[in-house]
Amino acid sequence: MYLRIFLLFCWLICASVIQNPTLKPVFGVQVRFQSGTTMYSLVAFLDDGRALTYKKILTKEDFIKIASGYWPSIYNPTKENLFEKYEISCGMINDSIHLKPIPMCFPIDSLWKLRFSDFPFMNIDEKGWSSELNRPSARQAEFLRINYKVDNVDLNYFLDTNFWNILKDVQDTTWVNSYKALQ
Repeated sequence: MYLRIFLLFCWLICASVIQNPTLKPVFGVQVRFQSGTTMYSLVAFLDDGRALTYKKILTKEDFIKIASGYWPSIYNPTKENLFEKYEISCGMINDSIHLKPIPMCFPIDSLWKLRFSDFPFMNIDEKGWSSELNRPSARQAEFLRINYKVDNVDLNYFLDTNFWNILKDVQDTTWVNSYKALQ
């Protein structure tokens, strides 16, 4: 009888212990109109295995400093250069004029082209890659849904691996030409 009570007590204690999940940093971007002239929103989360938590909206400069390992952050606790890891031509560049490091990331500056056929603001005559004026064509949208898990460019984020993949892909002229060819 005492053995059963002891075993039940041990089981209750062991069953009530919940392991502390390892938090994984996740970065993402949403391509849409933002306040001012920004056409994307960069975000960082911590993934506990069940949900994305600790959401933080980042400026381009803050994102580059965190992802390059230049700044310490809960979103890059090991200060790993994620741009090197994912082969993205971004990071902190030494400015020879001001003699200090500055954040640079041309792939981020190209993300608007996924959605627009022309730069949507005045005074810049630059072409985008979208087949339609203010959104990807149906085939381009389907391509983004299948390859990057983005159901709606206005509402969804390119997240985690898909985020790094899109940043890498927009640097590739073969990929860009293939995307533009989707009518």
